[in-house]
Amino acid sequence: MQLKDKVAIITGGGLGIGRAIVKRFAREGAKVVIAEINPESGERTCEEVKAAGGTALLIPTDVSHREAVEKLIDKTVTQYNTIDILVNNAGIKGADGPFLEVTQERWDSVISTNQTGVFICSQLAAQVMAKVGMGNIIHIASVNSFIPQTLSAAYSAAKGALITLTRSMATDLAHYQIRVNAIAPGPIDVDIPDDVPPGEIEMSLQNRYGLPDEIASAAVYLASEEASYVNGHILVVDGGTLGNAYTLYGEKRPKKK
Repeated sequence: MQLKDKVAIITGGGLGIGRAIVKRFAREGAKVVIAEINPESGERTCEEVKAAGGTALLIPTDVSHREAVEKLIDKTVTQYNTIDILVNNAGIKGADGPFLEVTQERWDSVISTNQTGVFICSQLAAQVMAKVGMGNIIHIASVNSFIPQTLSAAYSAAKGALITLTRSMATDLAHYQIRVNAIAPGPIDVDIPDDVPPGEIEMSLQNRYGLPDEIASAAVYLASEEASYVNGHILVVDGGTLGNAYTLYGEKRPKKK
């Protein structure tokens, strides 16, 4: 077990990538804290972990509100005495619409959750980690951090900011022995059942969607001692999407053998 007895907070841990990370961390021996704005999905994931023999605690949390995150941190420390790992996964997904029509409400909502929420959770968790001189923070960014998706100005801007935030935090927190890294997923089928193979998509060199568990595998690596010398790094897990020359140059793929 690579994360045995580690205390890990996963924001947005009730669904999709967050759910997969929660379940994988629990299987690796971590005590997982599910910070989820949707209590129903959070409770389902929490019960799944417990049914499999893991340790899980659900704390309903809106990461965009500092007071809610303060309660999350306080309850976690009260329950487990420390915080070893934070995974900033919570986010608002979906297109924002044409740039000229993006409302101030939409912009503020996306930025407050996808960017400011990461800052709030990271700062408050890092304050706990700094006291013991050890910690691990992982942001879930996106390939849209590098190549913005159309009609998604707020989402892409927030995810792009996480790249610089990762490196800034890694620099500022290094002397506390707190590592900070990010994962940039490509197209992931977050709604697919656990036992169903992923569908096809041409934007990936592997010609398929990624699975939430494949992002969870990357998170386990970054959170473990296997990545003890990895800091300030952006780990792209996209099936070759960013380097897909077929898409870039509009060339036809060779037929499958």
